[in-house]
Amino acid sequence: MDHVEFDREPPTNLTTMVMAFGGWIDAGQAATGALRHLVSELSATRVARIDPEQFFVFTQERPDVRLRPDESREIHWPRSEFFACPPGSGREGLLLFSGPEPHQRWRAYTKAFLDMAERCGVKRIVSLGALLAGAPHTRPIRVTGRSNDPTWRSVLEAWGIYRRPTYEGPTGISTIVLDAAEQRGILNLGLMGQAPHYLQAGENPAAIHALLTYVARLLHLTLDMSHFADAIQEFRKQCDRAVAGNRSTREHVQQLEQQYDATASEEKQTLPDGELDSDKLMQELEEFLRKQREGGTQS
Repeated sequence: MDHVEFDREPPTNLTTMVMAFGGWIDAGQAATGALRHLVSELSATRVARIDPEQFFVFTQERPDVRLRPDESREIHWPRSEFFACPPGSGREGLLLFSGPEPHQRWRAYTKAFLDMAERCGVKRIVSLGALLAGAPHTRPIRVTGRSNDPTWRSVLEAWGIYRRPTYEGPTGISTIVLDAAEQRGILNLGLMGQAPHYLQAGENPAAIHALLTYVARLLHLTLDMSHFADAIQEFRKQCDRAVAGNRSTREHVQQLEQQYDATASEEKQTLPDGELDSDKLMQELEEFLRKQREGGTQS
């Protein structure tokens, strides 16, 4: 199989794939963080990886160097990895995937990706993502969903999180993969969390927890998420301290809280689709950062 390197022969009864790409729609590292938790909780085993050589520009996604105990060096290249979780305990077989968004040759990458999925018996794909949105860190993370499967769509509608696709514009690798999967007859469902746009660095445990909650409900998984309570509480304390140091930031968060509370009962979303309008977002971010700079000495 072109571009795929196998650790072992994968199972062929993994009917559902859960995938998460780092980068453009991984705000707060929510999608990849949720996928890592699934791999750990389900004791999934790595079965294959996509060779990064043809798909990444290594000056943009640099390999890491690690030192071994004997002081020799070990190189870690960008990892696009598949993990297998065979059926068991009332759970169907799962193929889990996590990797950074590739820089080039997306069509060849997508073909290798879906060839691997079909080899494992995948019939449907759950895509995880998170975008930067006008959402305050003091409120629960909103998650929206969409699906081309009528059964899954009914579930999302019952949960009140289904959003009809309306976005047009630049897109990411997950959209390319799902479009190609649909052409192959593979059903798909996307879950998208909304992370605060003023917190662009670091991992957001609240967003990770929100995505995991819906995945667990959707796929009938039993996951231990007890440690998230303390992590979320500490995360919000850190955010509170950061926000408290600047008046313009405090006022901005207060505005977001008012908007969130006003729309909560109406079940409206700031961004109605699971993809990112990059131009609009950059304009909003530039305006927000400009106000921060102008008010940087205020308290």
